[in-house]
Amino acid sequence: MLRITLLSGEELTSLPLAELSDVKGLKQRLHSQHGLPPRFRQRLLHEGNTLDDAVKLETEMDLQAVLIDASEDQRTRPELCKAARDGLITEVEALLQLPMDPDTADDEFCMASLMHASENGHIDVVQLLLEAGAEKDLRDIDGRTALMAAAYDGHAPIVQLLLEAGAQKDLSDNLGNTALMLAASSGHAPVVQLLLEARAQTDLINADGNTALVDAALNGHARVVQQLFLEADAQNDLCDGLTLADDVQRLLETTKVPRVSEETC
Repeated sequence: MLRITLLSGEELTSLPLAELSDVKGLKQRLHSQHGLPPRFRQRLLHEGNTLDDAVKLETEMDLQAVLIDASEDQRTRPELCKAARDGLITEVEALLQLPMDPDTADDEFCMASLMHASENGHIDVVQLLLEAGAEKDLRDIDGRTALMAAAYDGHAPIVQLLLEAGAQKDLSDNLGNTALMLAASSGHAPVVQLLLEARAQTDLINADGNTALVDAALNGHARVVQQLFLEADAQNDLCDGLTLADDVQRLLETTKVPRVSEETC
């Protein structure tokens, strides 16, 4: 058995050795099942020595859990954002082990590390930051979240990961655009499908008065228009005299939708 106590001497739990392989796995279990912070803010001591996450748990022992706060050293703030942006998984792990606040944001655009990783398609870094407890819905200076950034750039696996982690799907940026609108206007059909399956609202409008379907149509994304049309009531008009059904038919025939103008309205 592994017996884990806190600094106060209070016994936290005892776990069968056979259920665990290494210190990292033990920390993850203490977080998920016993309410301890993420593993980056835990230190496990054996006879006064700190055990590295990679240490194998092969013999019964008594361990002491020490909980530490995130570093407030402002000098390291740009480092985490840069490492997340560049997909440097080893550096991100090392910085989180300081431990460093996973919600660290840069000073220029207020982009948190999770958004940097999501925007640039680094799913392994996104997973690591989520494990560290990164806030999923932090906004940058434009009001965008990590989900919006991933949706706009077409990173479907990251969109799925963020949705599964509980990211809010219907938040809007400073221009009223939701993740669905951003994906639709960019023609990212796989992302649109994921958001529709997550029950993202299709009838919201942005600052231009457009829904996701309208933005997809105006940008000539036939496949996305089809996806959204199947979700819609087919009751709303793009403009007077031009129904959604008419527009979908034209898209299917020409694969391109002319921008709505006074001549077509």
